[in-house]
Amino acid sequence: MDHDHDHNHGPDDAVSCPMIMTFHGGHCERILWNGWLASTVAEFVFSALAIFLMAFCYETLKYLREYILRQTVRKEAERVALEMQAKTTNMPVHTSGGGCPRSTMAEIREKSYAQRVFSTPHLIQTILNAIQIFISYLLMLIFMTFNYWLCLAVVLGLGVGYFFFGWIKQEVYESECCQ
Repeated sequence: MDHDHDHNHGPDDAVSCPMIMTFHGGHCERILWNGWLASTVAEFVFSALAIFLMAFCYETLKYLREYILRQTVRKEAERVALEMQAKTTNMPVHTSGGGCPRSTMAEIREKSYAQRVFSTPHLIQTILNAIQIFISYLLMLIFMTFNYWLCLAVVLGLGVGYFFFGWIKQEVYESECCQ
């Protein structure tokens, strides 16, 4: 009984890389699609570097989405603050016990659902999210080759990407309180 699930029916029939479903080493791997075949050590090393860069780009996209979200929230907060300031300077300020103006947030121009959904920052976030999800599934499928060198390339790419961008996210939460 033949358990080789590598069905070659094309010009790559000369090189056959078995699909091993346990963790293994070696340099002969078919990665993601039939056209990405690493049969030599050099091809395998370049493939691992490409996978490392793909994982690094995944972390970069995560940071970019966070950065865009921060900028959008900051601009919206500035807009609301300016509207609050304009309302308080145009009308006499009546305070209640705690010293806060009685003007309510309902008086501030709120954006409609459609304005929020079809805003440029949200559309950019949506596109970047789709790309991030696509890359994450590709990385998962690469990890499922069970080749520990390719798994290491994924993990190192994600780790190095977090090293470069993860600290920025932590710093933001510590510095933007109550300003």
